[in-house]
Amino acid sequence: MDSYIEVTGQSSLVEQVTTYRADLSLSVRAAHADTAISEAGALRDDCIRVLKSSGIAPDEMSEGGNAIWQPWFWKKNKPGQERAFKILITCSEAKRLYTALDALQPIFEHQRYTLSVSMLAPQFEASDDERAQAHAAALADARGKAQLIASESGVRLSFISQVEELGAAVGRSGAYGDENWGGMYAAGAASMGDGEPAYVELEGAKRISKIRYRVRFGIIAAETGKPAV
Repeated sequence: MDSYIEVTGQSSLVEQVTTYRADLSLSVRAAHADTAISEAGALRDDCIRVLKSSGIAPDEMSEGGNAIWQPWFWKKNKPGQERAFKILITCSEAKRLYTALDALQPIFEHQRYTLSVSMLAPQFEASDDERAQAHAAALADARGKAQLIASESGVRLSFISQVEELGAAVGRSGAYGDENWGGMYAAGAASMGDGEPAYVELEGAKRISKIRYRVRFGIIAAETGKPAV
């Protein structure tokens, strides 16, 4: 039976947010179904135009579908319908996204119009070089642990007989959408004297993931050089 030392090595990989993702839900309530349908469609088109004029490119927006229903509390008292559309946004710059979202507020002043924005999990990335270094560091960490065990046990490491990459332990950045619960964008922002939204730009969110390997090292007797038993 082969003798071996098996250890788990790990390292940290820092990933930077590269894409922010938002889920816009807009809805219209009306006493008549045809009114809800027509106004919601027009409101959707207005939203798209405002987003474009505020710096969101067409390829940063996608269709999220629509729904129509009658709220249960209207059924007994009066007829009515509510229709909603969803627009999905992906944007590489937080400031540009927030500015565009604020620009939508004036078209939702009507009490029957509602806008809800949920921040989805952002996309994080690291360079190929940083990722390669993290994998190499995890393997080096495994060798260091195995070497310590071997020294204390009076044996030497010979060769690697087995390597298994374990699932990465992905950390949480704390940014809206990157938690175990859904995050919401808070509408409204501080303004400058000229009415323009004022945002103090901060460094993008980061998360730390753990790269892990299970490594099995064969061992030999320190004095004889023969396989340890």
